Amino acid sequence: MIDRATVEKILDAVRIEEVIGDFVSLRKRGANYLGLCPFHQDKNPSMSVSSTKGIFKCFACGKAGNAVTFLMEHEHLTYWEALRYLAKKYHIEIVEKEETAEEIANRMRYESMLVVSEYAQKFYADILWNTEVGKAIGLSYFRERKFTDETIRKFGLGYAASRPLTLSAAALKAGYKKEYLVGAGLCLEREGTGELYDRFFDRVMFPIHSISGRVIAFGGRTLKTDKSVAKYVNSPQSEIYDKSRSLYGIFQAKNSIAKADKCIMVEGYADVISMHQAGVTNVVASSGTSLTVEQIRLVKRFTDKMTIIYDGDEAGIKASLRGIDLVLEEGLSVKVVLLPPEDDPDSFAKSHSLVEIQEYIEENEKDFITYKSDLLWKDSERDPIRRSQVIRDIVQSVSVVPDPILRNVYVEMVAEKFEMKPDAILATIGELRRRKRALERSRRRFDQASETVIPGSTRNLPEPEELIPEDLPDTDVSTPPVQPDRYAVKDAYLAVPERELVYYLIKFGEYPLHFEEDMYYGAEQRPEITVSQYIHDALSDDDLVFVNDLYRTIFDKYYAYLVTLPREDCEAMQQRVIRYFTAGEDPAISRAVLDLILEEHPLTVRTYEESITPEEQALARTVPKTVLLYKLRITEQQCTATTKQITLAQRGGENDTLRELVARLQLLNTVKTRLSRELNRL
Repeated sequence: MIDRATVEKILDAVRIEEVIGDFVSLRKRGANYLGLCPFHQDKNPSMSVSSTKGIFKCFACGKAGNAVTFLMEHEHLTYWEALRYLAKKYHIEIVEKEETAEEIANRMRYESMLVVSEYAQKFYADILWNTEVGKAIGLSYFRERKFTDETIRKFGLGYAASRPLTLSAAALKAGYKKEYLVGAGLCLEREGTGELYDRFFDRVMFPIHSISGRVIAFGGRTLKTDKSVAKYVNSPQSEIYDKSRSLYGIFQAKNSIAKADKCIMVEGYADVISMHQAGVTNVVASSGTSLTVEQIRLVKRFTDKMTIIYDGDEAGIKASLRGIDLVLEEGLSVKVVLLPPEDDPDSFAKSHSLVEIQEYIEENEKDFITYKSDLLWKDSERDPIRRSQVIRDIVQSVSVVPDPILRNVYVEMVAEKFEMKPDAILATIGELRRRKRALERSRRRFDQASETVIPGSTRNLPEPEELIPEDLPDTDVSTPPVQPDRYAVKDAYLAVPERELVYYLIKFGEYPLHFEEDMYYGAEQRPEITVSQYIHDALSDDDLVFVNDLYRTIFDKYYAYLVTLPREDCEAMQQRVIRYFTAGEDPAISRAVLDLILEEHPLTVRTYEESITPEEQALARTVPKTVLLYKLRITEQQCTATTKQITLAQRGGENDTLRELVARLQLLNTVKTRLSRELNRL
C-alpha cells in the first residue's frame, strides 16, 4: 500500500495539463486547455482541461476525471499503477508502509499547529476590528495606507497589541497547548520559568497562507519610528512554514494567475495588497528573498510565464539577477518591468487606474535576457575585462534555458548585440551544459554511495513538501475496485432529489445558510447553519435514508470525511471535498461526483433559481426546497403503497387492518398537503 502522505505528495505535484499533454496536443484558451478527446473519434477539440481544478471534461462523449482517472482510462492502468506512473514522472519516491504511532503523532502535531495559527489570525483580526487600541492604531494605519475594509478582510490583516491583549494568555485560556503555540512560532518560553510570551506585539499583522488557504505564518510590521526596533518580525521556520516554499498571496492569486496565464512577482506584502486592490490580482511576493526552486515550481503549477516588477533601485536589481537563472532553468518565460524611479508597486498601484497599470506593464515588459544584457552592458562597454565577464554572465543565463529552440533564439540575439559569432556562443553553452550534467551525475553517484554506506540515510528522500491534512479515503491495495453495477438505480423517482441533495453537499456543503427571519422551512429554525448540517438534520428528523446505493454511499462518505476536515473558509473546504471524492479509488464515485460538478443536468430546483440569482446566494431557498421535494416524493410513494395495501385489505375482508391503513393514508395525505404548501411558498 502506498502511504497516504505519499499519495498526497503525488497529487500535490501533478499538473493535469502536463499529464494529459503527454498524450494529447493541448492549446490554451482562457484559463483552460483544449484538445482532441482520445476517448472517441473527435474531429473538433471537445476536451477541456482545467489546471486550477485539476480535472478534464469532454463535452462530446462525456468522459471526465482527474490526472489519475485519465491514466486509468487511456493507459488501462489500475488506480495504484496510475499513482506509480505519476510518482515516477514527478520524481517522487514511493513509500509503502502503514503509519507508525510516531508518524501519526507527528501528523496530529502538524495539524494542531495549523489550528493554532488560524486561531491566531482570527485573534489578531478581532483586536483590529473590535478593540479601541486595534481601531486607533492598526486599522488607522491600514486606512492611511489606503487599504479598503474589503481588502483588509480579504487578506485577513490584523493587529497584535501589548498586554493585556496577548495571544499567549487568550490561547491558553481557550485550551490550546503551549507546545503548539511555541512550535508554530507564535509564542516563546522564558528561560527558567517556562512562562509564555508573544513573539508579535505592537505590530500590524500580515498572515501568510499556504496554497490551500491555511494560515501557516505571519509577518508583523512595527509602526514605531525607533531605529532600534526591527521594522519586521517574521515567523521562524517551523514544521508548517518553510519560507523558501511559500509565496505571499499565492492563495488569493492562484486562480487569476491561471486565468491570465501569467504571474506577476513583486517584493513585499503591501505591494501585493495594493496591486490586488487596484484589480491586478495575479500578483504574489517573494517577501524580500531571492526566488527559490520550490517557489518557482509553485508558480509553474498555474503558468509558465512570469513578470517581475522592480522599482528604480538598480543595485537591488543587479543583486537579484542571478536568482532569475533558476526561473529560466525551470522552463518559465521571464519578463521584467521597471517602474519609474519615484515608485514601487505599492505606490504605483495606488496612483494609477487598473487600465493604466495594465497598459504600463504591457508597454514596458522586456524579455529578461534582453533586459539583463542592456543593464549590464552599459557599465562595461569601455572595459574589455568587464565586457568579457558580462558576456559570460549572460551566456550562462542562456545556457540554463531548457527549450533548445528558445535557447538558439537567444544565441542569435546575444551574438548580434555583442557582435560575436553564434558558433562561439554555442560552443560555450555546450561546455556549460556538459559541466552541469557531469556535476549532476557526480551528485547522484555520491548520493547512491552514501545510501549504501550509511544505513537509513534520508539523503535520497524527497524534500518535505507543504503537508495538507488527510484528504484521502482509507484504501488498501488488495481491495478490488467497486463494480459499477453495484450502484444501479433502484428508485428512479427518488434518484432526482437524492442526486440534487448530493450535489449541494459536494459543491456547497460547508457554505452557511443565511435565513431571513420570516422564512420557515418545516424544520427547527437556527440563526446560521451550514448546508450539510441542514440536510443532515432535516433527514435525521424523519429517519430518512437514501434509497439509491450510489448517492447513499457518497452521502455517508461525506459525513464520515467531514469530521476530519480542517476548519477553514467554505470555498477551501469544498475544494478539499471535491478532491477527496475525485481522487479516490472507487471509479464509480469519482465519475458520479465529476458529473455533478461538471455536467449540465436537470436539477428540478436549481435550474429555475439559477436563472434569477447566483447559485450560492440562493442556497437558503434551494436547499430547503430540495429537502421538501425529497420528503414530498417519499410521502407520495408511501401514499401509493398504502392505497394498494387498502385495496388488498378490502379484498381480504381484514377490517382492523383496513381501519389502520385508512388512518395512515389520511395522515400521509395531511403531510403531503403540508409539504406541497410549503414547497409552493418558497
